[in-house]
Amino acid sequence: MAEGGRKPYDVFKTMLPKLTAALGKEPTFTNVTDFLLADDLITEQQLDSIKSKTNLTDQKRGSEVAHCLREKIRNHDNPAKCLLKICDIFEDEDDVGSEVLKKHGATMRSKIKETPEASRSDPIKAQPTVPVFSGTTAASSRFRSVSDRLENAISSCLTGVVSKLYAPGLISLDLKDEMINSHDIPSKKASKLVSELQRSLNSHEHPETFLNDVCTVLREVGEKPITDIVNKLGTTAASPVSHPEEISKRNLGIEDVETVTTVLNKALFGATKWVDLGLKLGLLMPRLNVIGEGGGDAYRHLRRTIEAWLEEEDNVTSRTWQTLIDAVEGTGDRAAAQRIPDKLKTFYNITL
Repeated sequence: MAEGGRKPYDVFKTMLPKLTAALGKEPTFTNVTDFLLADDLITEQQLDSIKSKTNLTDQKRGSEVAHCLREKIRNHDNPAKCLLKICDIFEDEDDVGSEVLKKHGATMRSKIKETPEASRSDPIKAQPTVPVFSGTTAASSRFRSVSDRLENAISSCLTGVVSKLYAPGLISLDLKDEMINSHDIPSKKASKLVSELQRSLNSHEHPETFLNDVCTVLREVGEKPITDIVNKLGTTAASPVSHPEEISKRNLGIEDVETVTTVLNKALFGATKWVDLGLKLGLLMPRLNVIGEGGGDAYRHLRRTIEAWLEEEDNVTSRTWQTLIDAVEGTGDRAAAQRIPDKLKTFYNITL
């Protein structure tokens, strides 16, 4: 298994016994399933089937929901993305309001690496306009690590913080109005504000830039508790990495699958060479045969090959950009191998 996180299916499966009772109790059951249905994480047929079983205990009803989610994760093109959507719902205080699910959602989130951008069924064919890089994970994780302290620090000067964040467009006008006009206690509003910043950071095209902008604004508030937190956060919230060796030698993980497939696509690597690439990366033919028999076209097979590499299957010993470049060149596609550094330079401003 790749460093830095566990497989999403295994993470969720481990949590099943703790989730079932909370999922089955009202009003949590209704609140959660409404959002799961809206996000296509559970089907109307599945939900109707559960609701039709009138004699179910809370535990059994929650178990039915949990097992539907487990199968959704198992069969999803991007299991990490699927589990993170579930965590978002579980952690929603306002609409779901379950402290138990919030706790378990946070626990599951901490055990995997985030992949904030949505996946497509054929990611090599149809790429997002802006590829997703693992800086998203780093920025999100750093911000989350100080979120509880930040909530406490800004609750006493919330109006000033909100005004500062709104001026450069870091929060919406609706959120600003809610923070100022809501009758909630300051600590609850502070929690909502920090949560919204976290969501914006998770989905931002340039997470490090967004985090740096937030840090700059928070320093301008002039409150020492806030400045101390931001200064600590800012020691690692740097601009995109500019040192070649940090990029070329950094271990990649399953959360980087979208990045890798995007770069291969932009480097014009031929998806039909997925078997050759898999062998050069350290995968064995039995596994590649299974990938080939799993259906789909060459683009899908290439993606599954990259996933297996990033999960360190078979004889994989290295998961770096340099390893990928060497493997691509080893397939005979030297031109694509030479293009990869240029594509990375575009996003990281480096030269490998």
